[in-house]
Amino acid sequence: LLVESLPGDLKGIVADFCAGWGYVAAEVAPRFPGLTALDLFEADFEALEAAKANVNNTSAAPRFFWADLLGEPVERRYDAILMNPPFHRGRAAEPEVGAGIIRAAGKALKPGGRLFMVANRQLPYEAVLAAAFSSHVEVARDGMFKVLSARL
Repeated sequence: LLVESLPGDLKGIVADFCAGWGYVAAEVAPRFPGLTALDLFEADFEALEAAKANVNNTSAAPRFFWADLLGEPVERRYDAILMNPPFHRGRAAEPEVGAGIIRAAGKALKPGGRLFMVANRQLPYEAVLAAAFSSHVEVARDGMFKVLSARL
């Protein structure tokens, strides 16, 4: 749903936060020739290793970062960040985990930068987006998920 909902003008320096095994980055790289860089961030080492195998053959020269975005700062600034943030550490839902990743994205974007994220419909991320970004909007929804876009 996230990939299908991205605007056609996605370009520049882009990051995939909480990249997992690289699905979003692998789908985005060939669809958007205007990408000049593509950085993937993932806290799970095995998932990041899988992403390295899944995201290739792209002119955006992907870079891979094994990082916990809740506690490690991001050095580069991005034109856009794509993400499917986690909302739990164990089995119990902890929306504050996703909220922390949203705040990290706000700090990692260039002025005017855009965030595109997918989340379970019931997760209350709109207030976090309102606090960290100048604007936000829901751009898509299905029976289980919503896609949110925000701009600094």
